[in-house]
Amino acid sequence: MPRPLVAALVCGSPHRNHDFDFARLRLAQALYDAHGIRTDCYNDYEDSAGILGADLLVSYTSQVPVSDKAGTAIRRFLDRGGRWFALHASNSVAGNHAMPRILGTRFISHPKYMTFTVKVTRPEEPLLQGIGDFEVPDELYCIEDVTEDLDVLLHARWGGEGFDGIQFGEADRPMLYRRAVGEGGVLYLALGHANRPYDKPPHVPEQPDHRGPWDLPVFQDLVKRGVEWAAQRRPF
Repeated sequence: MPRPLVAALVCGSPHRNHDFDFARLRLAQALYDAHGIRTDCYNDYEDSAGILGADLLVSYTSQVPVSDKAGTAIRRFLDRGGRWFALHASNSVAGNHAMPRILGTRFISHPKYMTFTVKVTRPEEPLLQGIGDFEVPDELYCIEDVTEDLDVLLHARWGGEGFDGIQFGEADRPMLYRRAVGEGGVLYLALGHANRPYDKPPHVPEQPDHRGPWDLPVFQDLVKRGVEWAAQRRPF
């Protein structure tokens, strides 16, 4: 029997501003359903030995401080051929200037939770075979392209006001992209918000319960494909 792969699943935040318990359950289930993968769960990226010892990295984090040691370990993991499937607020990083250059982007803001259209940027891409444009209830993330080398696969067109009054001109916003890092790479999916009423910053009133896109078959398929990609069961 082939040796099982080991996934490092990093899911959490000191700010508890998403339903990380829900996301952890769903992502752990997706990894289990992929078969032949054992999953080690972490709340942050600080177990460098655990990440370096993993075959694939999957994350759903938000504003998690990342030490220089942890950032270096992630870069080494990718340089040697590892793949990182990062979801939603994983590019909302705190106190580490290296992380956006590893992920390729930095989170800026989003408008209020709403339903919007996600379009296929590259219909010929094998990773998206059989997937067309779709509607999704979610937070539409506006992100900064830090490295200017993103292979954008899905996008949503939007302009308007994000939180903190930040204004955005109408533009195509990456919803799924891939980028090479060393011998490995990153696949980032901006979709995936979930919160219970109390999963929020302390100064914000309680929010309605949102499950975002997690129950949509197309989103579940994207997560499945992302796990397969990170496990190197799909071509780069």
